[in-house]
Amino acid sequence: MKKRILVVEDFASIRTFVCETLNRKGYETVGASNSKEALTILNEKSEEINLVLTDYNMPDGTGYELLKNIKSNANTAKIPVIFLTTESSPEKMKLAKDAGLSAWVKKPYRAENFFEQIQRAMN
Repeated sequence: MKKRILVVEDFASIRTFVCETLNRKGYETVGASNSKEALTILNEKSEEINLVLTDYNMPDGTGYELLKNIKSNANTAKIPVIFLTTESSPEKMKLAKDAGLSAWVKKPYRAENFFEQIQRAMN
């Protein structure tokens, strides 16, 4: 059975690119344009999502806020979360790691590192 990744990115072109890249690697993807949409998907289909890949900086709420919501809900707490972001603040990285973040991947990313982090998070 294919692993399903929820991709949360406010820029449609980036979301589409990331989804297409993951699909070519054999993953199924579901896209969300913001944290609210992501939480709705997770509330309806948490058992179908194997990983959340999210941007950090989004207009309606940060990836960190999304991470905290995911980790505080018993139905979604075990789903690994990876940030794919241009954000590079060491303080934000530490807070996210402490909140349960699996990995922090900087944009632009190197494909081999990106897929390695995804594999590691889901195993």
